[in-house]
Amino acid sequence: MKLTARVKPSQTKMLGLVLAVIVIAAFALIPPFAGLAEYAEDPEAAMASIGIFIGAIILFVSQVTPLAVSCLTLMVLLPYFGISSLTEIWSDFGGSSFFFVFFCFGVTGALTNTTIPLRISAWLTKISRGNAKVLVFGFTYVITLLSGFLSNFGTLIMFFGIIMMFLQTAKCLPGHSNLGKCLMIALPFAAGNGGFLTPAGSPGNLIAQSLLANVGYDISFGGWFLMCWPWPFVMSTLVALSLCIIFKPENLSQEGQQSVFDARAEISGFTRQEITAMAIIIATIALWFLSTWISSLNTTVIAACAFFLMFLPVVGLMDWKTYVKEADWNLLMMVGSVAITMGCVNSTGAMSWVMNTLFANVGLLNTFLLFLVVGFVICYLRVLIPTNPSVAAIFVPVMIGIAEVVVQTSGVDYTLAMSFVPLFWGGATITLLYTEPIYLYTYSSGYFSAGDLFKAGLAPTLVMIVIIAAVFPIWFGMFA
Repeated sequence: MKLTARVKPSQTKMLGLVLAVIVIAAFALIPPFAGLAEYAEDPEAAMASIGIFIGAIILFVSQVTPLAVSCLTLMVLLPYFGISSLTEIWSDFGGSSFFFVFFCFGVTGALTNTTIPLRISAWLTKISRGNAKVLVFGFTYVITLLSGFLSNFGTLIMFFGIIMMFLQTAKCLPGHSNLGKCLMIALPFAAGNGGFLTPAGSPGNLIAQSLLANVGYDISFGGWFLMCWPWPFVMSTLVALSLCIIFKPENLSQEGQQSVFDARAEISGFTRQEITAMAIIIATIALWFLSTWISSLNTTVIAACAFFLMFLPVVGLMDWKTYVKEADWNLLMMVGSVAITMGCVNSTGAMSWVMNTLFANVGLLNTFLLFLVVGFVICYLRVLIPTNPSVAAIFVPVMIGIAEVVVQTSGVDYTLAMSFVPLFWGGATITLLYTEPIYLYTYSSGYFSAGDLFKAGLAPTLVMIVIIAAVFPIWFGMFA
């Protein structure tokens, strides 16, 4: 009889915990690496921040505790390593992203309490005639476009309720439906990927816009859109194609389509509550769109106003008990703490040292190899950096520095092309579940696993790295 050793989940978690503790302790105790002092005011704190960064990744992957618990614990331990103070941590926690998500949970919850998602589901079922590929590609393109003008989280949350209602009514069950798997992976991907379209699509874009202005590249809103508009749609096409090939989503059966139509037939005209809800949501979306150009309009404040209106007795679309039950508190705590925990390496200067060490001689490569190496390294280091703004803040200055080396050695200026590589991968990454909180949002629905996400993203990612290496230098060179 052949015995096969099996590692229990609890053993994996304990191994992850022990390994994380060892890594954090080792980096806190060993002397700083040579050259680190050039980038960090406090080399010892910088070393400790590298250990915490790696330790956090180990805790995330091994899932020792819920992700929010790991982040919150490491966050409050930062002062004991000389990285930050509790006062700074409390002031940084619960920034605009946290409250934006907090408010949007109320808006989305109110939307799901109406028949609006069911009406949209019936309309989509009718125009697609149950064709799964049409549904996957259609949702992916529409979400990509809207995310270029609206917040990634806002776009994600608006469509999550619609897609969930659609899948539930069509009897596409979690763990059984490949269509559900495709749509729940495509939704967060497209919401992040579309942020590359305009400066307003992501906070990281605004950081890069400022950094490029400092070296003589003043990029207008329209100029940014002209340079960037094709690439999110190229990547969305690759991902939607990969999802359909790998998971082969099932077409909606006649029974499934009829279930949607039957449910739609049971409702009559819009109620007063639904008309009010639509008015609030349309106004919210319109104001979010206008905030792209009107700086006095803040997306979080707009979401807060919509949140307030949904709870008014005369509206009656949401109550506090329902909100507490439906809100994803794990995600909320993650949004509040992950940037502080994982951003400690950047705040100490350690990540700048890591990046400059890795890219020291890459400027000597020919153009295609240069962009291939840079794209591959940034794309897969991106999975360790869970926020788009951090990606821009870390990588764009490094890319500008490498471009300066290239100008000195070849006389060709690739500043724009190289700077937009990390901005693209800041939103288009589709590898690990823990890379972006937006993936955790749809992961909680139970339709896909972390392995499914990796399989769906592997081929499109590698193909896009090659496309970027071949085309970005030429394309962005036309705008330099």
